[in-house]
Amino acid sequence: MQLDALDRKLLYELDKDASMPIASLARRLKRSKEVVAYRMQRLRGEGVLLSCSAIVDMSALGHFTFRVYIRWQNMTAAEKERFWERMSRDERIWTIAILHGRWDLAFFMGVRSVTFVDEFHKVWSAIQATHKDRIAESKIAIYSPVHNFNKRFFVEGKAEVVERVYGRGRAADIDDLDERILKEYAPDVRAPLTRIAHRLGVSAETVRQRVRRLEQQKVIAGYKADMDVAKLGHQGYRVDFSLNSTRRNKELFEYIKQHRYFYQVNLSIGGADFEAEIVVRDLNHLLEVLEEAMSRFSDVMRGYEYYGYSRFPKLTIVPD
Repeated sequence: MQLDALDRKLLYELDKDASMPIASLARRLKRSKEVVAYRMQRLRGEGVLLSCSAIVDMSALGHFTFRVYIRWQNMTAAEKERFWERMSRDERIWTIAILHGRWDLAFFMGVRSVTFVDEFHKVWSAIQATHKDRIAESKIAIYSPVHNFNKRFFVEGKAEVVERVYGRGRAADIDDLDERILKEYAPDVRAPLTRIAHRLGVSAETVRQRVRRLEQQKVIAGYKADMDVAKLGHQGYRVDFSLNSTRRNKELFEYIKQHRYFYQVNLSIGGADFEAEIVVRDLNHLLEVLEEAMSRFSDVMRGYEYYGYSRFPKLTIVPD
């Protein structure tokens, strides 16, 4: 889909704060509310704008997030599909990503901190019991913390960077109603609060106040627009940088944060030396960007690996 300047500005504002009221969006874009609402509806209809969601810090709710990479061997396409379908039915599996490159699959699993060892072993042991002979290689890490930035690849010129951090493990004072509100609210933050209130049997004002408090407690770390970047002529990749030294890590982090095409840094435990997420036009563009980073940080950077996302059979909780 070809975007004009207004489409780009709208996506840019939504990815900074997808919960922004239509009136505020209209003022920022200097258009009428009717025009902005129509453009948003059109972007949804074209499949460019998939959803407007909350970034929820599940560690504040007492969860650990495990990330598991798998490289298959002797797996047919049909067998892979059956595996994804079965995994998707497990509520502990938050996100499944199909990759191309060194890894074929990544899944993200959330477990309560009080039982995280037992819960993780239950899931992983069940997978190995049925698929051990099909797993050529695997890698397990704790996905925490994560620094997510608003996407800016589709706008020209200087752009504001909004940083959302989750996975720090700071427990929040919440109750069952807070968790039920998050489950209803987070996937579509532009849905009327009255609809959520009706489903939960509480008032809309209760929902509004609870959401505000969850924002203040940083349980809701921010809001973002979920986009199909392929329809914008781009492709998402994960990049693992290997380092000879960590002495320039703060500088590298700031470089990634301010870069137009990068949008996330994962400070995982047990993962690569430095992990980042990027959206680029194609593989040649990716290599140009990575070689530029290698040149700038040649004194500390040893190399990199990259792998792309084909699709997400399941995408909840963990931002792409």
